[in-house]
Amino acid sequence: MSFEVFRVERPREQTLPIVVGVPHAGDWIPDEVRAEMIIGEQVLRRDLDLYVDKLWRQAPELGATMVVSQVSRYVVDLNRAADDISPLTVKGGVRLEKPGYYHDRGVVWRTTTAGTSVMADAMSAERFDKRINDYYWPYHKALAAEIERVRKQFGFCILLDGHSMPSMGRRGHSDPGSQRAQIVPGDIDGAACDRTLRYVVEEHYREQGYSVKSNEPYKGGWITRHYGQPERRIHAIQIEVRRDLYMDEKNFRIQQPGLETLAQACAALIPKVAELEF
Repeated sequence: MSFEVFRVERPREQTLPIVVGVPHAGDWIPDEVRAEMIIGEQVLRRDLDLYVDKLWRQAPELGATMVVSQVSRYVVDLNRAADDISPLTVKGGVRLEKPGYYHDRGVVWRTTTAGTSVMADAMSAERFDKRINDYYWPYHKALAAEIERVRKQFGFCILLDGHSMPSMGRRGHSDPGSQRAQIVPGDIDGAACDRTLRYVVEEHYREQGYSVKSNEPYKGGWITRHYGQPERRIHAIQIEVRRDLYMDEKNFRIQQPGLETLAQACAALIPKVAELEF
């Protein structure tokens, strides 16, 4: 496969105990997968965390590592368990009950958040396995390896999982019609990291002038749940930023002043959380 489905950006010297993950900013869809889809290009971009890698781009020069997926979440959703599937998506699939609230938007999305069909029909188990093996496991193997490398070097690791969200809850979300806080840290209500990490993240963005509300409407997805293991000194927190802070939500164009301001705020967070010791 010639296309790199993810990229790992390491600093020249790892000086901070931090890995930044960006699983949903990619928009690449291989031709063989696109042929199985029945929705238009505009719709395909609505549920992506476009440009989030640009918000965290300074991480490597600050001494942290970045792991960025370049594949669309419509190919595989990296923030889901690998077996979070339904019979309507994969023939013979059985959806997990935990985390379980993803319905037909498991590791492969059958519908968009608006309920639009993504696929004409359920895929075969063979096609599903190919997607998982080609596009899901490579990212997670790389992310797990970087987390473990950093944990061994420093004795602990902090995973900052970068995402973006619509400014208003849409149909299909848990908060339809609601205006969201500008920054939503998610730590599974304290289960995925030491609470001090969440407090530092909250206060940092408030000091930068942003409204902050933790765990609402997003507590953290599978990545936060899976990698956040404070007992092993791995502390994971999901950071959702509102898309209208840096892009036009209708045409997906970057609003450069907002992007630069938010990118500087994200960059300033990195050395601040690195001061913590777990």
